[in-house]
Amino acid sequence: MKRRILSILLIIGITLATITTASPIESVYTIDTIDSLIEIIKSSYYKEIDDDTLLKGAIDGIFKSLDPHSNYMDEEEFKELLEFTDGNFGGIGVSIERKDDRITVVSPIEGTPAHEANLNTGDIIISVDDVDIKDYTLDKAVNLIRGEVNTKVKLSVIKADTQETIEIEITRAIIKIESIKTETPYGKKSTEEIKDQNIGYIRITEFSDNTYKDFKELIDKYKKENKKGLIIDLRSNPGGLLNSVVQICKEIIPEGPIVHIEGKNKENSNTYYSNLKTPPFKIAVITNGGSASASEILAGAVKDSKAGIIVGTKTYGKGTVQNIMYLTNGGGVKLTIAEYMTRNKIHIDGKGVEPDVEVEPFTIREIPIEIKAERDIRHGDVGIDVYAIQQRLINLGYNIKADGIMGKATLGAVNKLLKANNYQEVRYLEKETQKKIYNLYESTLVNQIK
Repeated sequence: MKRRILSILLIIGITLATITTASPIESVYTIDTIDSLIEIIKSSYYKEIDDDTLLKGAIDGIFKSLDPHSNYMDEEEFKELLEFTDGNFGGIGVSIERKDDRITVVSPIEGTPAHEANLNTGDIIISVDDVDIKDYTLDKAVNLIRGEVNTKVKLSVIKADTQETIEIEITRAIIKIESIKTETPYGKKSTEEIKDQNIGYIRITEFSDNTYKDFKELIDKYKKENKKGLIIDLRSNPGGLLNSVVQICKEIIPEGPIVHIEGKNKENSNTYYSNLKTPPFKIAVITNGGSASASEILAGAVKDSKAGIIVGTKTYGKGTVQNIMYLTNGGGVKLTIAEYMTRNKIHIDGKGVEPDVEVEPFTIREIPIEIKAERDIRHGDVGIDVYAIQQRLINLGYNIKADGIMGKATLGAVNKLLKANNYQEVRYLEKETQKKIYNLYESTLVNQIK
C-alpha cells in the first residue's frame, strides 16, 4: 500500500515539476502516517472499503485544504473538463463553483437547458435527485448533475433573488457552445436593437479555443464596414481560457499591459501586453454579476486603458488563474497558480470590476415589449402600449409603477425624459411622442460610446 501511495505522489510530483520545483517540506504528517491511517481504516472500519476509494479521498482532502478552484480529477472527470474548454460537452449547461461551502451558480450558458430553466447567478444548488450535496466537492457535484443525454435531473435550488427553495427538473442535453454571437440575450438581432449603423455588436458567451478566431473574423468585417464603435456583451460569461481573452484584447486594447499574472515564482508570473498603436473602435462593454474570470480580464483592460466604458453591474470577482495539468494515470489537476490584476494593478478576486455606468439588469418579465404607436394615449387610457412605455421608463430609472394605466406619474416621467433630451413637454402621448420614447430608450447605451 505504501508503495502505491508513493507512486501516486510521484506521478503528481513529476507532472508538477514542469511548472515548479518543490523544496523538501518538514511535517509531522509523513507518508508513514498516511499509510498507517489507511491500514487502520482497512482493518477496523465497519464496512468494506477499497484502496482506490481511500486514495481518492486522501487526494480530495489535500485539495480541499486549498482554494475552491483547485481540484484533482480522475480520468472521467478530466475528460469532461477538456470537452468543456473545447466548446462541446454534455450536461445541463451551467457554470458552478464552491462558494461559502455551497455549490453556487456562476452563470448559465445561454441557450442550454439550465438557461431555459431560469437558473441564475448566485442560485445555490442544495440537492441533486434528492441527494444532499452540501458537503460534495465541486467535481463530485458536477458528476452528479451530468448524465446521459435526454435523461432528467431534479435540482433543489435556493433562488438568489427571493431566497425561496424550489425544485427544477431539467433534461440533460449535448451542450454545443457558440461563443461569439451577434444576437442579444433576448433573441433579437443587433441591427434591430442598435439603430446607429456605425456601431457593431459582439456577444461573447465564453472564452474557448475557437473564440478568438470567430471574434477576429467579425471585427475584421466591422472594420471593412467602417464602424466606429463596438459593443461587447459579456453578460453571464463565466470565463474560459486565458490565452483566448489575451488574443482578443490585443485586437482592441491600446499599447500597454493587458493583465498582470502574479504567482509564487517567476515561472507562474507574467504580464501580457498589447502592441496596438490605435484601437479600431470606441468600446462599451456590458457586464453583470455572471461576468467572471476571463470576462473580467477584458472588462478591466478596457476600463483601465480607457479604450471604452463598462456598462451594467459589477462583475463576479474571480481573479485567480488555474493551470490544467495532465497526469499519467489519465486524470488531471486544476491548480490555482496565480492571481491576476488589471492593467493598473487592481485586484479583482472577491471584488469584481465596477461599471462606469451602472444599469440594473432586466429580469425576463422586465424586457420591454414592442411599442407600436398605433394610437394617441391620453390620461386614463389603459393598454399594453401604456405598459410598454412604463417598462422603458422604469428601466431608465424613473420611479413609476408599470400597471398599464396612463396617469399623472407616467406623464410626469415622460416629460422629465423629454426635457432631459431637449424636447418640449406634452399633455398626452401622440404617436410621434411614443416613437421618441422608443428611440431615446434604444439609444441610451449607444450614446455612451459616441
